[in-house]
Amino acid sequence: MSVTEIITNRIEGFESGKLFSYQDFQLPSTNMEAMAAAFSRLASKGVIKRFARGKYFKPQKGIFGEVPLKENQILESVLRVKGKLTGYMTGAVVYNQMGLTTQMANQYTIASDKFRKPIQQGRINIRFVKTYSDIIEKDIPLLQLLDAVKDINSIPGIESNAALELIKIKLRELPLDQQKKLGQLVLNYPPAVRALIGAMLELNFPDNSIVNRLYTSLNLLSKYSVGIKKNTLPNRDKWRIE
Repeated sequence: MSVTEIITNRIEGFESGKLFSYQDFQLPSTNMEAMAAAFSRLASKGVIKRFARGKYFKPQKGIFGEVPLKENQILESVLRVKGKLTGYMTGAVVYNQMGLTTQMANQYTIASDKFRKPIQQGRINIRFVKTYSDIIEKDIPLLQLLDAVKDINSIPGIESNAALELIKIKLRELPLDQQKKLGQLVLNYPPAVRALIGAMLELNFPDNSIVNRLYTSLNLLSKYSVGIKKNTLPNRDKWRIE
């Protein structure tokens, strides 16, 4: 059976609207050229459609024409490459889920471990930002919390002090081991984020070694103008937060 026949038969059994790539066919790398040619022919016939480089799907037909890909299908295909997690959701959509804003975003933001061009697929608009840490699945909620602190002045629909008050509550609710992990992860973030996290952690655990490490990681001559009031962070002066 030829490579084209193998691919065509396999695709016939695929669910409409499901994304797939070359790797799903598990053919030897020596067949890559033939696979690419087969995919190209099937796409030209409309049997499959190209979503992104190396990713395709079987279009699903409805009574009003082609049914758009489901958002979760698109997002999952972007977050994982060859089964490996290469990004995580962040930005306004996540801040809404965290209860920091009631505004709904019209764009998804994904923190990625490498530069990627924006994606526009139907109504789905995805932009990419750099991640400050290795992406480990269990750490994603902590990274999202750190991202919210980083974006404290740009979270839509909420003032920065009100947002930080909510983040302080979330931080207090974290188990001690998670607070310590947060203190380690933030070392990869910009100084203003380290200062804010350090100040919040200090309110909970004044003698925490992680707090001391964050404090000594900062430039003693730097100040961090993020618009945080003293009644929000009573120890802001020590951390040179304004």
